[in-house]
Amino acid sequence: MTLVPLQSYIEDFVRDFLASPAHNNLGPGTEEKAWQDHVLAYASADDDLWDFWKEHIGAFHWTPPEAFVAGMVPEALDRAAAAVPEDRQPADPSTPAPRADELTVVSWALSHTDVTKKDNRREDRLPSERWARTRFFGQKHNRALHRALVSGLAQQGYEAVAPALLPAHCEKPSPDLGDASNWSERHVAYTAGLGTFSLCGGLITTLGQAVRLGSVVVRAVIPATPRPYEDPYEYCLHFNGGNCTACARRCPVGSMDGENRDKQVCADYLEVTTKTFVQNQYGFDGYGCGLCQTGVPCESRIPPR
Repeated sequence: MTLVPLQSYIEDFVRDFLASPAHNNLGPGTEEKAWQDHVLAYASADDDLWDFWKEHIGAFHWTPPEAFVAGMVPEALDRAAAAVPEDRQPADPSTPAPRADELTVVSWALSHTDVTKKDNRREDRLPSERWARTRFFGQKHNRALHRALVSGLAQQGYEAVAPALLPAHCEKPSPDLGDASNWSERHVAYTAGLGTFSLCGGLITTLGQAVRLGSVVVRAVIPATPRPYEDPYEYCLHFNGGNCTACARRCPVGSMDGENRDKQVCADYLEVTTKTFVQNQYGFDGYGCGLCQTGVPCESRIPPR
């Protein structure tokens, strides 16, 4: 199989998966979409940024080969067996660990719908129902996309791993960043050329900042997407002469200002306050906020300077 058909297969697979109401909805009993648009990009596993993330985030942050090997352990294979036939496991532990130049990271961003963003734009304290549903049910579909793509690639003869779904995926204390993931989808997406960071810590993509991210690592070589930026905050107005603090002003618990961001304050608000609100007000076991991602210049685009 040549490179172009593999890339086309991935892009067709993701498009068709999201086009199905069964795989893209706001929860049981509705076919209203959770995700409106998507964008895909590719990063080489031997990109120098993977080593930089180990310095910036922590030595615990996986490189793509490390993530791939984590998917080769028996526990990961047992979990994957539910979605992948036994003769098509995502990573065969009997084969040698891959070199970086044998792997490609496929990264994507899924954008909230216009009506969901409009609903959440009106809020100033707690999430709209559509936003909470997308955060909960939409994210379930995003995770299902990870599993389905790994399975689909296996059926095409390509081993693949979804790092964020592995049993070993976790958060650990970062020397400079507080608790941080050992496979940060934001940093993965930045490496793949999907976007740059914002004041509130999100990723500003061509679809804006109101997105959810995902990725898989595949044992195949696909041309890397050129990064159209050099600075990690290039798309954020705050760091580029715009003096924008719209996301900080939108935060209901003051978790950030122009200089610092308290991730724990944000996490506590999500896990306690919004979770209780969503359960009591909307009647399902979810949570969410997203106020800093809506009602801001980077909500749905890279803001012009």
